[in-house]
Amino acid sequence: MAAPAWLDHSFALVHGEDGDGRRKAVAEWTRRRVDAEWADFSLTVCSEGCPWPEVMAALQEAAPLGAEVRTVLVPAADNLFTRAKELPGAVKALLEKPPQGVNLLLVAWNTLPAAPGKALGAKPWTDWTKAGRILKVGVLEPAEIPGFIEAEAKQLGLSLQGAAASLLAQRQGGNPGLIKRALEVLDLLSEDRRVSEAMVDQVTFRLADQKAFAWSGAWQKGDAAGALKALRMALEDEEEPLMLLGQARREVDRLLRYAEAQAAGLRGPELTSALGLSPKQAFLLDGYRGAFEKLKAKGIKALLGRLNQCERDLKGMALSRSEAPLLDLTLALCRAWGR
Repeated sequence: MAAPAWLDHSFALVHGEDGDGRRKAVAEWTRRRVDAEWADFSLTVCSEGCPWPEVMAALQEAAPLGAEVRTVLVPAADNLFTRAKELPGAVKALLEKPPQGVNLLLVAWNTLPAAPGKALGAKPWTDWTKAGRILKVGVLEPAEIPGFIEAEAKQLGLSLQGAAASLLAQRQGGNPGLIKRALEVLDLLSEDRRVSEAMVDQVTFRLADQKAFAWSGAWQKGDAAGALKALRMALEDEEEPLMLLGQARREVDRLLRYAEAQAAGLRGPELTSALGLSPKQAFLLDGYRGAFEKLKAKGIKALLGRLNQCERDLKGMALSRSEAPLLDLTLALCRAWGR
């Protein structure tokens, strides 16, 4: 469920890769502001990837007779945050002082970076963050995972014993949906509310030792045959493709971080830290280095495009629901990481 404070804002932004969380947040926000009887007249949904002028035009339309406010929803708005420093003056003024009688929700499919100079690292977005107008529903950062697991377990009344929490983080990664589903299963298994490491291993074994990791491990070695075999097995399970997508997004995100770190001249421990890796995982840098040198900036952008297309297809937001995008992504990942 979306944070109550975020839902209170008439001008807001939701971003991140967690499709389930994103849809729930958008539904809750619009339910508060759009009267079902007037939705056809008072709700404007802009086209995906539309520019700021289209958003401004939608905001400036008059509310229909009988409706107190108008609501504008901007789906797939990632492109509006590609050049944080080039925000038009009229748009910036509007976002700094939202007018009365209109609501605006911006929806980005990817997690928008908040570092200085990045999408959310400049005004007015920094002010939006302080005011609680921005909700992140993306993959958790490594440092956020333990706290998220602890909070979710506490809400369910579960006590994670020994290394149970760390094993759960290792197996499920930073996807909030996967972590929640695993904890819900553990909630059913633990009659005394105590969760052991063995119970976590039992619940997460299928994902950890079979399809998802077999798939990612294969394409990271450039093994197209192995990757396609693992993919075929995964497609038999309705939920497994989303797990594969989470694995791929995590690796491509690290590849993007590697490119940014190279541009910043980072080396050694600083480079490892920039990718969210521990010192013991420094050996993984060779894979990202090889992929970066092969793809360059243009190739990485194309790979990210394939990944976004897969997300649209798997989550039912594209015209086609065929297997082609995921097959294409698998081969692209094999070519990128293969030696």
